[in-house]
Amino acid sequence: MAGNTGALPWSTQEWPELVARETAHIKRGQRYVRGLFAGGTFCYQAQQILQDAGLVVHSNVPLPGNVRLDDANHSVAHTLVDMGSDEFTQGRPHPMIDSSLRRERILAEAQDPEVAILLLDFILGYNAAPDPAGELAEAIGKARALAVQRGRYLSIIASVCGTEGDPQDLARQCRVLMEAGAIVLPSSAQAARLCATLAASLQEATDGQPSG
Repeated sequence: MAGNTGALPWSTQEWPELVARETAHIKRGQRYVRGLFAGGTFCYQAQQILQDAGLVVHSNVPLPGNVRLDDANHSVAHTLVDMGSDEFTQGRPHPMIDSSLRRERILAEAQDPEVAILLLDFILGYNAAPDPAGELAEAIGKARALAVQRGRYLSIIASVCGTEGDPQDLARQCRVLMEAGAIVLPSSAQAARLCATLAASLQEATDGQPSG
């Protein structure tokens, strides 16, 4: 299975090449990870992985040691948001079913000049949307194009939780995301670890730059 940006499965042995490729495109001043999650458990997992990598994470559902967002609709530095939490789902469907809020947030995050990486999860199954990847593919493509128009680069890292037996077709969901320009990892944990590695690499590059 191949795509414009990445292919499954990525092995950890390939990560140095992948990290070098992505960071080579990311511009000076871009350094932050923004995670927009449909699955609360995956948001907690990603927080822990980034925290273990030495990154301070902001969230609307922070783990101990992380920082609570003052406004869940406004990201700060490294931010991981559970978009299935109460403030996003009161009076509207869960993001596993309705991707409209995530679609809007992807485009909003792409406008932040300090954002380098978007982390997204996709959940398959009979209680999920019939085509979760398809619902966000256009927004992913637009976000990447917006970054390019503004002289930047946006690395989009995704994972799909599901099996070939799910009605959405796991292989097709991965293919749609890769065709939109996302790097798709075999698990949410691997996706979060790649984001942590990319962010650490960008931080090292920033620390190594001479000051004004």
